Amino acid sequence: MREQRAADRIIIPGAVVIYKKRNRLGLFERSSKPMQLYNINKSGICFECDRKLTNGEPLWFEIIIPGEENLRLFGTVKWIDQKYPENICLIGAQFIAFGQGRNYNTIRSLERLRELHNKYGSIEE
Repeated sequence: MREQRAADRIIIPGAVVIYKKRNRLGLFERSSKPMQLYNINKSGICFECDRKLTNGEPLWFEIIIPGEENLRLFGTVKWIDQKYPENICLIGAQFIAFGQGRNYNTIRSLERLRELHNKYGSIEE
């Protein structure tokens, strides 16, 4: 598979993600339990998931990093890898754009992602 990421991924030891998906009314459902965060970069996230999700589905994320301020972001599902046992799959999600206003992730979130990249470095491939 050809690498399509524009930004280097980072692994953050002990980091987990809590996510919410939208229901049929467009409201976000209850939060998931904390799930393992595999990697993250300024454009997206890869995490373990135990719920049924679909490509293009909007999600809200809270990323919990030991010793750090939690990070909250919005994104959409880009890919699903269901090759794992016990109803667990890997989800790749792309963050929505960063900017000002209701339909964007905050600029502060982008700054935090850059800080995390500097702190934890990128994954060597």
